[in-house]
Amino acid sequence: MPRTSRSAQARGSQLNAARQGNLEKQAVAQSDTALDTLWSNFNESKAHNKQLEHQLAEQMQLLADLQNNFDASQELVNTLRTEIVSLKSKNSDTYHQLRMERQRCKRAMSKHGSMASQILLLKKADAISSAQLSKGLRDSTTTITKLSRINEALRTELSQSVTTWSSRTEALTEAVKSKLSSSDTRLKNAQKEISKLCKGFYRATQAKERAVETAKAKVIRQKSVHHLTHKGIFTQETRNLVRLLSQSGCSANRINEIISAVFNTVGITMVGSISCRSVARIIREGYFAAQIQLGHEMKMAESMTFSADGTGHRSINYNSRHVHMLVEDYGSSEDGKTRATRFLGIKPSRDGSSKEAIADWQTTITEILDLYNRSPFGKRSGGNLIELVDILVKLTGMNTDHCAKEKKDAYEMEKLKKWAVNQRLGEEAMLEKSLQEIYELQMGAQRKMVQAAGGQQKWEALPEVTKSEKRVVMVENVVQELGRGAFELLDHHEKRLLRLFIWAGCGCHKDLNTVRGGYTAMEKWWKEHGVQGPVILANRDNDTVLEEREQAIACGDEVTPAQDHALNRSTCGAIKTAQIAGAIFNHKDDKKGHHDFFRDWWKKHVGTPFTFPDTSNNRFQSYCYAAAALLLHLKFFRQFLQHLQITKQNGKLNHMESNLWKALHDSATLSELAILALYGEAVSYLYVKAIRSTSDSGETQNMLDLGPLHQKVSTHIQAIITNPSSLLCENPSSVTVALEGDEWQHPDIFNSIKDLDLPYLEELLIAFFTGANETWTRFTSEFAPGGLIDAATTEERDLAWMPATNDENEGALGSFRKLIRQQPQLTMQGYNGLAMFFRNNTQSFMEEKFTMDEDYKFLHKLARETGSGEQAVMD
Repeated sequence: MPRTSRSAQARGSQLNAARQGNLEKQAVAQSDTALDTLWSNFNESKAHNKQLEHQLAEQMQLLADLQNNFDASQELVNTLRTEIVSLKSKNSDTYHQLRMERQRCKRAMSKHGSMASQILLLKKADAISSAQLSKGLRDSTTTITKLSRINEALRTELSQSVTTWSSRTEALTEAVKSKLSSSDTRLKNAQKEISKLCKGFYRATQAKERAVETAKAKVIRQKSVHHLTHKGIFTQETRNLVRLLSQSGCSANRINEIISAVFNTVGITMVGSISCRSVARIIREGYFAAQIQLGHEMKMAESMTFSADGTGHRSINYNSRHVHMLVEDYGSSEDGKTRATRFLGIKPSRDGSSKEAIADWQTTITEILDLYNRSPFGKRSGGNLIELVDILVKLTGMNTDHCAKEKKDAYEMEKLKKWAVNQRLGEEAMLEKSLQEIYELQMGAQRKMVQAAGGQQKWEALPEVTKSEKRVVMVENVVQELGRGAFELLDHHEKRLLRLFIWAGCGCHKDLNTVRGGYTAMEKWWKEHGVQGPVILANRDNDTVLEEREQAIACGDEVTPAQDHALNRSTCGAIKTAQIAGAIFNHKDDKKGHHDFFRDWWKKHVGTPFTFPDTSNNRFQSYCYAAAALLLHLKFFRQFLQHLQITKQNGKLNHMESNLWKALHDSATLSELAILALYGEAVSYLYVKAIRSTSDSGETQNMLDLGPLHQKVSTHIQAIITNPSSLLCENPSSVTVALEGDEWQHPDIFNSIKDLDLPYLEELLIAFFTGANETWTRFTSEFAPGGLIDAATTEERDLAWMPATNDENEGALGSFRKLIRQQPQLTMQGYNGLAMFFRNNTQSFMEEKFTMDEDYKFLHKLARETGSGEQAVMD
C-alpha cells in the first residue's frame, strides 16, 4: 500500500479521535449542565416539598380543629334532640294535664255556681228561720203567762171540787149498795140468756161451715179449667210451656195434644188450642227476645271477648259464635254481676274464608243492635243508640281453635277493633272542633281527593255514585286521622286498654294436637332405628295387592308402582287399631258394627256394663281411652272376636275384624297402645280436668290465668323424658308422676302393661314425650314469657276473660247437626230461637226487665210480621 495513503488514513483516524474527544467533552459539559439543572430542580422540589409538608400540617391541624368542632356540634345536636324529645313528652303531658285541668275548671266553675246559689238559698232560709224563731219566742212568752193564770184558776177550782165530792161520797156509797143488790138479780137473768145464745151460735156456725164447703167446691170447679189465652192472646205461661216442649224435641203438630193430655191427667180441662203456626210464632218471639237481651247486655258490659268455630253439613259451611262478658245476675236478689257465655246462634256462610267470617260477625252484631235500638225496652233504657263501633271498642280478645283460618279471623278482628277505636276517638275529637276547623279539614281532604282522581276535570267526569263513595271514604279518612292523633295524646295506660286484644287457643285442641305430635314422633322412631314396626292394617283392596307384592319379592320379581302405592297408602299402629275397634264395637252409624250384641256379651261374660270409647267420631282423648280399654281388657276383646267367629255362618271374621285380631296379637302395636295409655294417665286426662274445673264461686277458668299450668305441663313432660322409669315402674306414684299429683284414671293399667312384657317401651316413651313436648311448646306459644298474655296485668286479664276451652261452640255445632237430622224441616231461625232462649236464660231476663205490656206487644207484632207467608217452623 502506498505511503501517502497510509498517512492520510492516520490523519483521518486522528481527526476522528479528536472529533470523538470533542464530542465526549461536549457530552460531559452538557451532562454537567444537566446535572446542575437537575440539582437545582431537586433543591427547588425539596423546598416545595417542605412547603407542601408545612401546608399539610396546617391543613391537618385545621382538620383536627374542624373534627373537634364537629364532635362538639354532634354532642350538641344529640343533647338538643334529647331535649326536644323530652320537651315533646312534656308538651304532650302538659297538653293532657291542661285538658284535665280545663275539665276540672269547668266542673269547679259549675260547682261554684251551684254552691253560690245554694249559699244564697241558705242565707234566705237562715233569715226566715231567725224571724220565725223570734216570733216563736214572743209567742211562747205570752203563752206561758196565760198558762200561769189558768193554772191558778184550776187550783182554786180543784180545792172547791174536793170539798164538794167529800160531802157527796157518803150518798154515793148508799146508792152503790142498792145497785149491787139489783145487779145480782140481772146477772142471773143474763146467764140464762147466754145459754140460749150459745145454742143459736152453734147452729149458725154449722150453717157457715156448710157455706164454706160449698164455696170451696165452687172454687175447685173453677180451678179445674185452664185457659191458654187471656182476652184472645196466649198467656206468657203458655208461651214458656210451648218453648220448653219444642226445645225438648216435641213436634209442633203434637204440642197441643200433649198439653191437653197432661191437663186431663190431673183433672184439668184445657180451654183453647195451639196451632203449628202459633208454635212457630212463639219460637220466633223467643229468638227476638234473646236478641234484645244480647243488645242490652252488650251495651251494659265494660268489655267482652268472642269465640267461634265452624263445620260443614251437607256441603254448607256453618259457624257457631259466642260472646263472653259480665252480665247482671237475674236470678239473684242482690244487684250483682256474674260471668256469662251468651250464644249468638249458628248461621250459614257462603265459604270458609276469613273475609266472609268477619262480614258475618258484623252482620250478626248489627242485627242484634238494630233490633235492640228499635225495641221499646231499648228506647226506654236511655242513652244514645248503640252501634257496631261501640261493641268493637269493647272487644278485648278471641278464643278459637288453632287452625290458620281462625287465627286469621282473630287478626282481622283486631284490625277492625283498631279502626273502631280510631273512629270513636276521631268522632269525639271532631265534636270538640269548631265549624271553621271542620271546614278546613274537609276542604284539605277534598283537594287531596280531587288530586288523586287526576285533577278537577277528571273528577267532574266521574259518575255521581263513584263521587259519593269517594266522599264517604274521604270523611272516614279524616275521622281516622283525627282518631290516630287523639290516640297518641293519651297516656300509656289508656293506650294499652284501648288496644287490648288477646288471642288464645282452645285447651282441648292443645292436648289433641300434642297427642298427635307425640304419636308422629313415635312412628318415626321405628323407621329411624330400623326396627320392625307394627303390623300393617290394610283395607280389603290394598291387602290383596300387598299379598301380590310379598309374593313378587319372594320370587325375586320387580315390585310394581301400584304395589308400592298400596303399601304407602296402608296404615298401622295404635291409632289405626283404636279406629277399627271403635268402628266394630261402637260405630257412629247404628247399622254398622255390633253395638248391643257386644254390650250384651260383655255384661254376660265380664259382669259389668261397658261401652267402647267413641273413636268412630273424632272426640278429645278418645284414642287414649281406647288404648287403655284395649290393654285393660285385652283378654276379653280376644275372646269376643273368637266368639264372633264361632257365631258366623262361614266361621270367618270379616276383613276389619281380622285386622283387629292381628293388631291385638302384635307386640309392636300393643307397645304403641301402652304409650298412648301412659300419656293419657300422666298428662292428658289431668290437664283437661284442670282446665275444665270451676272455681269455688262456680265460675269457669280464665284461659289467661293458666300460663303457670301450661309451663308446669312442659316441665312435667321433660321430667318424664329425663326419668322414664318413674312411669314404667311396677307401681308408679301418682303424687310424683301424675300432673298436679292427682289420682290415676285407670290404676290397673300399669300392671296390665307389665304383664304383657312389651318391647321398646322406654325408647318409644322417650320418643313420644319428646315429640309431645315440641308440639306442646308450639301450641302454647301465646303463653311464652314476655308475650302478650304473660305481660298482661290482672286488670287486663279480667277485661279479656275467656274460657279455657272452645266447648261451647263445639257442642253447639254438634247439637245442631244432630237436631237437624232429626227435624230436617227446622229453620235456622227456629233452631236459634230455641237454643238462644234457653242457653242465654232469656226467660229470667224477660221476667226481670219486661215490665210493660208494650215490650211483649212488640215481640208479638215482630213475630207476626216476619212469619207472614212462611210455612210452620216444625211439622
